[in-house]
Amino acid sequence: MNIFPIGTISAASSSGSLNSISYSMFEPNARASSSVKHNILVTPYQNQIKLTRKKAEPFIIIQYDYNNIFSREYKQIEHFIYNLGDALTSFYVVNWAGGITPSSVVNASGDWTAAITNTRLFSIIANQKANRAFFWDGLNWKEGALASLSENTSITVDVDTSNFGALTLANANANSIVYPLYECYCTPDSLADFNTTVYLPESINLADDGGYMRSGSISFVSKYKV
Repeated sequence: MNIFPIGTISAASSSGSLNSISYSMFEPNARASSSVKHNILVTPYQNQIKLTRKKAEPFIIIQYDYNNIFSREYKQIEHFIYNLGDALTSFYVVNWAGGITPSSVVNASGDWTAAITNTRLFSIIANQKANRAFFWDGLNWKEGALASLSENTSITVDVDTSNFGALTLANANANSIVYPLYECYCTPDSLADFNTTVYLPESINLADDGGYMRSGSISFVSKYKV
């Protein structure tokens, strides 16, 4: 299972890997946004009566905006996109714009139940909305498939079957935000918007951060309806 931009995730670890290189999660530093695209055909008539027809199921567009990220961070994004063939292969994307702070996260027979007041973005129905959730405290994370949902009350997430992520229950309860995790494709030629900005000399010894910083945006489209 691949999560942008860390690659293949593994049990009990908050990092991912691509071609044996370990990567850590980081959020877009400028902005994260999401919007639902409805495919509706509208035909107006002379007397203002309209004929409407659904062309396709709605989907979500998620956009990450980056401002002056380190060369190391851009190379991580670039490695991820290259490894998955740009828009060829689907992967999982955190909707950072759709997070909600749970009032509590408690153990439910090994799963985690997060008390949240809005469950609209999640679903236990396969291939609809977000079937997985991502708990994040700013450093460590935990993710899993939804096991159950109580509308606008709570979601229960299966975090123990695969045990992806190293976030502890105590930190999840005290500090985490829970985000929808969507299966997505990136848009074709997804890195075309990135441009070099400030140059940081490698001699300042920033542990691979030296080189040109970059700014730009990358967009993702959900594989399934929302």
